[in-house]
Amino acid sequence: MSEHETTRALDERAHQQAEQASARAALGTHRAAYASMAAAQRGNARGIGIAAVVLGLLTLWAVLGGYPVLAAVPGLPFLMCLLGLASSRSSADRNQGARLDLFERGLTVATPDRSWAVRYAEATVLQHLVRHTQYGRTLRTTYAYLLTDTEGRSVVLRDGFGGRMDALALATMPKPELARDFAGAPEWGPAIQRAVTEARLPEALDRVRAGEKVQFGPLWLTRSEIGAREKAVPWTEVEDVQVKDGVVSIRVAGRWSSLATATVSTIPNFFVFQELAARLLAA
Repeated sequence: MSEHETTRALDERAHQQAEQASARAALGTHRAAYASMAAAQRGNARGIGIAAVVLGLLTLWAVLGGYPVLAAVPGLPFLMCLLGLASSRSSADRNQGARLDLFERGLTVATPDRSWAVRYAEATVLQHLVRHTQYGRTLRTTYAYLLTDTEGRSVVLRDGFGGRMDALALATMPKPELARDFAGAPEWGPAIQRAVTEARLPEALDRVRAGEKVQFGPLWLTRSEIGAREKAVPWTEVEDVQVKDGVVSIRVAGRWSSLATATVSTIPNFFVFQELAARLLAA
């Protein structure tokens, strides 16, 4: 079987896994599908391989020509290319056949052998978004999301360009059973966040109106206060709630302070928290 036929067979098996998982979880109408980064990573590996061959020949020429010191010039990039080649091939093999499907009421992550179904109304999402800047300009953003499925298992969805969950975020959730890279993260990442917020915000609002405390990791909200552990501030004293340097901060009497040192990536369903806090502040 050719490489193309093998890839097609794996993709078809993953498609079947996704359909079965969505049917079991009753996720509704299919909205979008995203392929893994395997093809792009294999292409990247080919490019690195060509560079490695060229640099290897230059290194060999310098050594055989009696210029061992000069050999270090192409030699170091050659070693770096070998490491990059191994990493790209490993990532491509790991992601082969994986797919991400978004549905009306949830999503599925599928490989040729297994599947995970996430319902938006029950999901817990941790996000780790990093904006890479230079001279004040955002060059790119890397994406990583950790979600719990209908069976309580955790999966990590990444963009394939360096998006990783930080250690603090991983420590707050069960160890993920799967971590895969998918194309189109600037689309599927915000789409998942919007869907989870729309599904879970009404319940959070109802609980607050009923006088309950709604917990978001280290932070909590009630109809009258915002707090972290034993520390609380009445909404009547809060002027604004924003993210400052990755930490949720509140402004009271013109001064910014953080209720907890936990970063945004350790706050479950942060977008739900953010929207609920905005509504309580406005009220």
